[in-house]
Amino acid sequence: KINEWRHNWATSVNQSLAQKNIPDRISEKSFVEQGIADTPMQHEGINSKRHERKAFNQQVKTYRKSKAGYKNMQEKVVNRGHLDSLSKHFSFNEKKVVKELSHELKTYISLESLDDKRRMLFNWKNSTLIKHAVGEDVTKQLLTINQQESSLRKADELLNKVVDRTTKKLYPELNFEQTTAAERRELIKETDSEQTIFKGSELTERLADIRNDLLTQQLLTFTKRQYVGFKLLMQQEKKVKIELKYTLMIHDDSLESLEHVDQGLLEKYSPTEQQKITRAVKDLRAIMAVKQVIKTQYYEVLKRAFPKGDLDGLPLIKQEQAYTAVMYYDPVLKPCQAETIEQWQANPPQVFSPQEHQQGLAYLSGQLSLDQLENHHLQRVLKHDGTKQLFLGECKADSTIKNSQIEKIQKQLKGQQAKDDQYRKANIG
Repeated sequence: KINEWRHNWATSVNQSLAQKNIPDRISEKSFVEQGIADTPMQHEGINSKRHERKAFNQQVKTYRKSKAGYKNMQEKVVNRGHLDSLSKHFSFNEKKVVKELSHELKTYISLESLDDKRRMLFNWKNSTLIKHAVGEDVTKQLLTINQQESSLRKADELLNKVVDRTTKKLYPELNFEQTTAAERRELIKETDSEQTIFKGSELTERLADIRNDLLTQQLLTFTKRQYVGFKLLMQQEKKVKIELKYTLMIHDDSLESLEHVDQGLLEKYSPTEQQKITRAVKDLRAIMAVKQVIKTQYYEVLKRAFPKGDLDGLPLIKQEQAYTAVMYYDPVLKPCQAETIEQWQANPPQVFSPQEHQQGLAYLSGQLSLDQLENHHLQRVLKHDGTKQLFLGECKADSTIKNSQIEKIQKQLKGQQAKDDQYRKANIG
């Protein structure tokens, strides 16, 4: 019975960790059963053998520390290996700059490490600005953050130049006008990690995958929350601002006064009020960063899909709809006319075969896993809410599929969405 309880407990904990996007998992199984080559610690307890067990556990800790140090060293070697494929395209002066920037940023300059550094600086700046508003002297920290942000920009610019040179050498057939710097960086990352130069249709597929996943990857730099649409993001921003406004009104302050981040502004607030303000400010900064990423992503894709289109006057919600349609109907981004969207709406082209419709519905109803689908574009479509809805619309026009089958799946998806929304509301803090 105890084994059953332990198994149920591990399952419950892992479900909660997964819902919160925390990668850690626990298990009731021993290291041996899990195939882990490590030494388990012993429960120390309070009896006469406690000191022996404590000494044993200290040995285990020391061993694990040395093992972690070795792993860290291996990762550094891998990072250097990744950079080696770019290093032949560095000039002598650029190598010198890389060394200086590595020292300033306290990290080895690589395409992967800069993403981690960007996230770390974003979070550090959040907490430092709040300390400043509470009245702490954080001048030194802010100066360091600003210096590191400047170094990060220089490192990004330098790596983009080198990535472009490397891409031209490895992929001479690639149309630079049809790719962004971010896409080329991801392409070189994947070329490095797989030690393969992609050609023909494989390169086209790889770029489509990169384009599809890039938005999610960039958003995760700022927030672990799943992005589900610009409209919902605006609602979230409005809600946070209203809550923040009412907290500030207690002491006759406003959102405008908070934007200046005057030192000591929050000293008069209680610890509970300070905590509310801190959380709201962090949320708003994350939302602002996310909005900027989304605007850039939509604009870059739509500019290539509709080179003659007027995007500047198009509201973000309309841009999102157009972006979703392009990702569904034209993933390789062949230039389209502005009227194409209207044609897609009036007479939607069939993208998938009846067999693929059935496979997609089987995945949505939980009968198949994503990697069991042979069509990579179908995999991409079913990973995102907007394109998923277009797929269901296409299935409705398929005479071989009953409407009741689609309605059942829509009901399941709606139920899951309601659970997700309920969980999100309960745990948003």
